[in-house]
Amino acid sequence: MTRAQPLLLPMLLLSTLLLPASFAAPANAQDGLALPPEGTTIINLSATEKRTMPQDLLIASLRIEVEDKADAAVVQDKINKAMKSALDLAKKESAFKVSTGAYSVYKYDQPIIVNQKTGEQKNDPVWKGSQTIDIESKDATKLLAAVGKIQGMGFAMNNLAYTLSPEVVEKVRDELMVAALKKLAAKADIVAKTLGKSKTDLVDVNVDTGGPVVPMYKTMMARGEMAMDAAAPMAAPVAEAGETDVSLTVSARALIKP
Repeated sequence: MTRAQPLLLPMLLLSTLLLPASFAAPANAQDGLALPPEGTTIINLSATEKRTMPQDLLIASLRIEVEDKADAAVVQDKINKAMKSALDLAKKESAFKVSTGAYSVYKYDQPIIVNQKTGEQKNDPVWKGSQTIDIESKDATKLLAAVGKIQGMGFAMNNLAYTLSPEVVEKVRDELMVAALKKLAAKADIVAKTLGKSKTDLVDVNVDTGGPVVPMYKTMMARGEMAMDAAAPMAAPVAEAGETDVSLTVSARALIKP
């Protein structure tokens, strides 16, 4: 057995020499580099298109708020009746998209009042509740008239603002994408011409819509001449449409070929 030991070293050396050639990867593969064909140039390009659009959709949000010292049922009954009246009015117009928001009723503990003479402490809880109604339409004249009537029912204005309708945003973004792709292709052609090459291919094209559209608001008045005469009928609110910026960026890798 002691004579067989000297053979181990030559056997190990022979096994090492017979390892497959695939274990010796080329430097480029180890670095993760995928080199283009000879004579081809790769360049990263991007193009952005932007358009300012007039806002076409008016959205109003109003809330009814009720409080009562009796109990929650009284508060809820008043809210329910007010909401029904507002919904009935708004749903008469087919041009309106109507929805309701959060409905909440809660008990509010007022600060403790101490009678200075008797030392008696008094804390009368109050039940409070509220609910919202949201209306949107492209017919601003009808919407503003309806909102004025709903305000007259005791509703307060949460928000009144113009925006750009989703269908217009989608249409504009499609048009911007076409324009940006054409601009990207033109940039690739300029690079090819400058480098003395004749063919271009765009690969790995990415479209970035730039997130939500950015509205630019104009002045808006939610109430009319109420300060002049509190007993006078409430004037209808007024609103003027602003503009919204829609942008889109396209990026790609351009292959510039001979």
